[in-house]
Amino acid sequence: MIALVAAFWLLTIYPQSLGPLLGFLSVIFVMVGALTPDLDQPTANLWRRLLAGRAIGRIFNKFSGGHRHLTHSLIGILIIGFGLRWLLTHLINPVYINESFIIWRAFMIGYISHPIADSFTDHGVPWFWPLSPHIKIPPGPGSVRVTTGSLVELLIVRGGIIIVLALLAQSYWPILLHLFQS
Repeated sequence: MIALVAAFWLLTIYPQSLGPLLGFLSVIFVMVGALTPDLDQPTANLWRRLLAGRAIGRIFNKFSGGHRHLTHSLIGILIIGFGLRWLLTHLINPVYINESFIIWRAFMIGYISHPIADSFTDHGVPWFWPLSPHIKIPPGPGSVRVTTGSLVELLIVRGGIIIVLALLAQSYWPILLHLFQS
């Protein structure tokens, strides 16, 4: 949900007409990007939906150093971001390269929003992995941060995000409509 808020907010700052198909794909890839950092967890949503996904997830978990390590760090963001961009540059027909970079940006908005949001949890994020300290916002005792899955997260944080998303959509509705027109 935070990824969608981030994407809508950026689209209202930098509106660009995408057309219906590219707009729809961009929203999908924001969501895929937001799920990607958790691929270091064998129980991630994506792994549960793939044939042999849990086995692949366990292997990836060992490779990445465990949950909230490589994929939640600046190094992970750079490896995945530049790796995906390299793949797009070399695998996509040059006629569609501009569209593929729009989808790449959508993916990266979703991806980066995930560790930013996790920085506000009681566990924080190892932004400078392989160095061990986890960055936690705000600094201080864990009681001032959100516990993942808690009632505070479910009611206050998610409720607040839904309200912000609704206000953004309502305030910028003409711009949002324009984005999905050809």
